[in-house]
Amino acid sequence: MPLINVTAPKGILQKKQVADLMNRISEAVLEAEGAPVDYAGARALTWAYYREAAKDEIFIGGQNIDQPPLLIEVTTPEGALNTEREVSLVAAIGVIVDDILGHYEGALNQWTLLREVKDGNWSGSGQIFPLAGIQAAMNIKVA
Repeated sequence: MPLINVTAPKGILQKKQVADLMNRISEAVLEAEGAPVDYAGARALTWAYYREAAKDEIFIGGQNIDQPPLLIEVTTPEGALNTEREVSLVAAIGVIVDDILGHYEGALNQWTLLREVKDGNWSGSGQIFPLAGIQAAMNIKVA
């Protein structure tokens, strides 16, 4: 049940590139969580938002720059990812962004932040979804 937020400089990606980016990041997060990527129930619980910000609204080191990076925030329930899965996910996101956006000379093309929501604090429609319930809904097999 991940939540993905991507903030990008306005106009940096074409519509098809945005769709590709969001689909590939969603699949990478599902894979990292151990969910079957092609399982409709898991995909339905993977929400992703793409937002654009004007380039003059993005600052690095207090300066407005010509090639602002993407900001990618991935939020998962506490315990959904271990350290090994986090490392794998961050590497996968790096490859995805490089494939779609390309490398920036002497600068980062993206910053990825991984966040966890304390178990028992993920909720919707007036009910709390504990990790075990989320994993069952997403068909994640826990060893």
